[in-house]
Amino acid sequence: MHKIAEKKWSEKIFKAYDIRGVYPDEINEDAAYKIARAFARYLALPARMQGGGKENKRGLKIVISADARPSSPSLKEAFVDGLMDEGVEIIDAGLTTTPMHYYTVNISDADGGAMITASHNPAIFNGVKLSKRGAVPIGEGAGMEEIKADAVRGIFASVAGEEAPTWKIRAYDFLEKYIYFFEVHFPELRKFDGVVVADASNGMASILLRRCFESFSKIKIHLMHNDLDMTFPNHEANPLKAENLKDVQEEVLKKKAGIGISFDGDGDRVGFVDENGKIIPGDIITALLARYFAKTVSSSKSGFPGKPDFIPDAVIYDLRSSRSVREEIERLGMRAIESRVGHAFIKALMRKENAAFGGEVSGHYYFRDFFYCDSAMFAAFAVLDLIRKEARPLSELVKPFLKYVKSEEINFEVVDKEKLLDKVASHFPEAKISYLDGIKIEYPQWWFNLRISNTENLVRLNIEAVTPELLNEKKKLISELLTKYAGVPCC
Repeated sequence: MHKIAEKKWSEKIFKAYDIRGVYPDEINEDAAYKIARAFARYLALPARMQGGGKENKRGLKIVISADARPSSPSLKEAFVDGLMDEGVEIIDAGLTTTPMHYYTVNISDADGGAMITASHNPAIFNGVKLSKRGAVPIGEGAGMEEIKADAVRGIFASVAGEEAPTWKIRAYDFLEKYIYFFEVHFPELRKFDGVVVADASNGMASILLRRCFESFSKIKIHLMHNDLDMTFPNHEANPLKAENLKDVQEEVLKKKAGIGISFDGDGDRVGFVDENGKIIPGDIITALLARYFAKTVSSSKSGFPGKPDFIPDAVIYDLRSSRSVREEIERLGMRAIESRVGHAFIKALMRKENAAFGGEVSGHYYFRDFFYCDSAMFAAFAVLDLIRKEARPLSELVKPFLKYVKSEEINFEVVDKEKLLDKVASHFPEAKISYLDGIKIEYPQWWFNLRISNTENLVRLNIEAVTPELLNEKKKLISELLTKYAGVPCC
């Protein structure tokens, strides 16, 4: 069925968390077709094993969705061709945000899903996020290597003649069910009469923002960049970068809003601005939402806090997060569990620990009540609901967590990454050292984390201290060490 002439593509598109590259040089239709076949074969493997080595006749059911990038339709078509040539039943959910895709995988009882997207990356990029049943992500150490090997080999059984598999495609629009999901989970938010500025960043959030807020009619919503245009004409759809929040900051002050919310390209990450136009870092939102979920847990579990066999709910946070995140989680009587950076790692840890919530510096927020997946819209409504409950402005709610001085992530260019981290760590023999993700060096007054990029000659630094002076002193020290051992000037 695949009628696309073979094109060269790069196996470097296979990342730790997803598949992503520049279209069409690094990722193209031929890649999409082969990845689809490899993906279906990987999902079918347990069924074959359960059949004693013989093919299990129960067909796979896979959800496919896409964002609105210029290259998405042709990549999606090629991906569908690959699934059909593996005999897969396909649920075509159309245009969705990535969280809406995860929702669809779960409620349709699918064996897995494929979301055609490059998230916040510029329009020249595209890719695919793959998941198993329950929207459990496929990533490094969880299927990505097997799919990569199969796709790169590109050797698949012929489907010609009578042996061609049967398949079918069913198209569904899940938008109304998805919106109803939020109505059910945030019923008290109907009472909230706050003023909100929301920036869709011309990305996929624009397909549902207006409809979602219609469900909470007392909220006065001011939408920005809400027309779907994934050439991103106004700003990059990445709320982690401060320059991309300038429009929201200005509009919050202009409209005298209580909060500003900015979404990324595929709608799975979100950034927040308080009523004064100040950006709230992603890890500080994690501390704030830990408070929200502690209140939810304590009010919903019988016998909470005195039940003898009750294990406090866990909150997962990435290791770049401010120390105040861990301190707040523990103050609330919850378990604070540190994780590697990346959605695949955090989701796996959330399931293992049955965590109520997880958060990353990047603006990914994960919820047990959302299938252990990340949802920017769920995070936005949870923050709004907490403001409603507390009846205090956002700036006051986060003020207790802003007691340390923390850098933004700083990238240093290096030539030789081998043994670099060990050499740096050797200068801090009395520190608490963790190798969970790169190295994390901790002292009572300061800490830093160094992580090596998997795809570039970069090492990424996050550092926090109790004073600006100490932060600058230690940042200079680490910069000098990197210059010494990497052999090139650091940026």
